[in-house]
Amino acid sequence: MITPISHPVSALPLHQVSILGRTTNVTSNISTADNEHYAYVNHNNTQPDNLLPKNYLVSDVTVSKQTLQFSSRASYLNWLSVQYIWEDIVFPGLLRIGDRDPIVHEIHSRLILLGDSDEQLHLSNIYTAEIATAVRHFQRRHGLTADAVIGPDTLKWLNLNPLRRAELLSQNMEEKIHFMANLGDRYLLVNIPAYELLLSDHGEIALRSRVIVGKPKKPTPILTSEIKSIVINPSWRVPRSILEDDLLPKVQKNGDFFTQSNFKVFDYQNQKIEKSAEEWQQLANGQFPYRLEQMPGTNNALGRYKLYFPNDFSVYLHDTTNTNLFNNTNRALSSGCIRIEKVDELADWIANSLVDNKKLWSHLKFTRKTTKWFPLNDVLPVHLVYWTAWIDDRGLSQYRDDIYALQQ
Repeated sequence: MITPISHPVSALPLHQVSILGRTTNVTSNISTADNEHYAYVNHNNTQPDNLLPKNYLVSDVTVSKQTLQFSSRASYLNWLSVQYIWEDIVFPGLLRIGDRDPIVHEIHSRLILLGDSDEQLHLSNIYTAEIATAVRHFQRRHGLTADAVIGPDTLKWLNLNPLRRAELLSQNMEEKIHFMANLGDRYLLVNIPAYELLLSDHGEIALRSRVIVGKPKKPTPILTSEIKSIVINPSWRVPRSILEDDLLPKVQKNGDFFTQSNFKVFDYQNQKIEKSAEEWQQLANGQFPYRLEQMPGTNNALGRYKLYFPNDFSVYLHDTTNTNLFNNTNRALSSGCIRIEKVDELADWIANSLVDNKKLWSHLKFTRKTTKWFPLNDVLPVHLVYWTAWIDDRGLSQYRDDIYALQQ
């Protein structure tokens, strides 16, 4: 049990009081601030968690560094919510380096308070290169494109009040700390809102990869399972929902779509069906009575690899042919399955660590037509989690969009 013991808070340190935005007037006389209890240290890319009266932690158990960082950050945000008025900043357009506007001063003030800038605040309305550096740092912490352009998405996060920040951080970090405490040394973990996959081996992060997850209408489920096999050169049995929502509209426009995309059509007795382009177009406009399977090859939607794990949602991890989408900031784009950017590195690790028939694996790596399931000699736990706020390995608080509206 951790008990924070703090001295009363009255104001920011004296060197910061005169330069920052409107306070809640907890104190009207800055000379009453007791500097002995303040330990604000400016370091590049360090958030001002120590912009607090010094905390003396009393604990009868070992506390992890991340837990202490989270506790410190949440305490600071709660304190900030009491000390400062946090009204919405409103700007109808975009702000770029060199632009002038009175809100630049307020934006820079918030970047200092949130720890993204260690520059001195000036009474100026010019959006300078120094402020832009802080904006990029802020944008990276919130999963935004770090282009220093201040628009609606950046303002949305700047306007998130410190109390709500503390609530989100506390809710997610408490869940994360409890969850991670029960994991073994080897696992795959996908944080859905972060669009990120982590591979842990022997308690160390062996791989990080960007991923694409399910769109809000077809979300990736939160679950825990075990990967028991990997498929090289998989075929793809198209789910009925994807057939109706995504593929049949394409056939309505182009009757040769099935042939051009290497699909085969079967009835529900597994008999292959052949039709002309015109017949396929007609069938696509009605109750399509067949199932669809895409053969392995360079244009297969699953790419080179599929990682199967038992679940009730028919989702899995796989490669993709459309790698450009990994550059998108919003990567909630799939129908529920998870596409992996560094799938080749992950597959190589699995082959080296968990596949017995390495000779056959090496041979099939250089073909695209032959499908082969490789059972693993040990299961690989996989965890699909949903954390929209956390403390990262550098001690920085990270926030992401609640893409499935689960934390309203």
